[in-house]
Amino acid sequence: MHVGAHDSLWWAEPDSPAYPPLAESLDTEVAIVGGGITGVTLAWSLAEQGAQVALLEADRVASGASGRNAGFLLTAPAEPYQEQIALWGRAGARAVLETGRRTHQRLRALIEQLGIECEYRPRGSIRLSTSDEEAEDTRASLAPMRADGFPMDEVPLSAALPEHARGGFVAAFHTVEDGELHPVRFVRGLARAAAARGVRVFERSPVRGARWQAGWEVHAGGGAVRARTLVIASNAWAAELCPALASLVVPRRGQMLATAPLDVTIAPLPTYAHWGYRYWRQTADGRLVIGGWRDLDPDAETGDDARPTPAIQAGIESGLRALLPGGALIEHRWAGIMGFARDGRPLVGWLDADHHLAVCAGFTGHGMGMAAACTHDLAALLAWKPAPGIATFDPLRYPELRQASVGLTVPEAGAA
Repeated sequence: MHVGAHDSLWWAEPDSPAYPPLAESLDTEVAIVGGGITGVTLAWSLAEQGAQVALLEADRVASGASGRNAGFLLTAPAEPYQEQIALWGRAGARAVLETGRRTHQRLRALIEQLGIECEYRPRGSIRLSTSDEEAEDTRASLAPMRADGFPMDEVPLSAALPEHARGGFVAAFHTVEDGELHPVRFVRGLARAAAARGVRVFERSPVRGARWQAGWEVHAGGGAVRARTLVIASNAWAAELCPALASLVVPRRGQMLATAPLDVTIAPLPTYAHWGYRYWRQTADGRLVIGGWRDLDPDAETGDDARPTPAIQAGIESGLRALLPGGALIEHRWAGIMGFARDGRPLVGWLDADHHLAVCAGFTGHGMGMAAACTHDLAALLAWKPAPGIATFDPLRYPELRQASVGLTVPEAGAA
């Protein structure tokens, strides 16, 4: 099974104006590698500060995971809060929730401020449990979430699913402050606004190498960018520029499909199920967008091959039939490559402050729901201002990054 590079539902519309490839040498203050939600929101935040910015994208803006996800804006990751506390401590777990909340608030403000038409709907979300164990773990997390200011409430299954689709689910939980949007329209819209504000955006300009010479010289496309600061914002592809990240940010595939418009409501709200391994939502025109099922073959879903596979697509289709026994016409199938961090939290901050090298990557499947707050804070950090919101995401929490030298981190220009 093979699909075109941009065969996600979100790309199935008239294309946006293209940005030119880099074909010259230019000077700027900040060079950003990656034109997805991370790179574009960072470029906008820096432009708000008055910085000169060049954004380098290997393909098209939002052509990677930012244009291949479900378009969820979720405050909390899929794991129960109690599990997050066990993994990251109370402060670390709370920081993740606060990042989700602030991301949604920032995206909403940008959508309203810039008039971005992206089918944004702040309707909340649903978590469905497929076992008693999952339901009890989620219930055990409700009290600490409320104590930390993030209410989630158990609701009847009837609030989450039509009667015919409730089989296999034992409990439902509602989070009121979540939302959804059309991810490509949002990223494209913000990129246009950033370009109008002076950000120089270059598409089809893969980075060939970079070196530090009292400043960064980044070779990409057919030209070069000289910049004071270099930011790696390419998520799953971060290790291509920074080999020291290879064991910390691992590429993993996520698969989805979308139906033709339906005349019934299957998903009144964006929905996560089965520990977050399954998810779906219904668009404004009635299409069911459904994906996940990566747990059926997790080893095969590790890597950078962005093509759907028969096994996972069959799993997603089984979920579709459970929600809609009569089936539906499937119009789109696609996959995207996400960057999964080793401890589940993104890496945001300086890799080498002395040489002005920073990273914002490893969102572990939650880039749409976390990136905008992280890049807002990272823009402050790049201006040498306090950024407490990303303190627990400091890349240097990993000893191997504290030991890496900048000369080993980014390949020199012209290196293979």
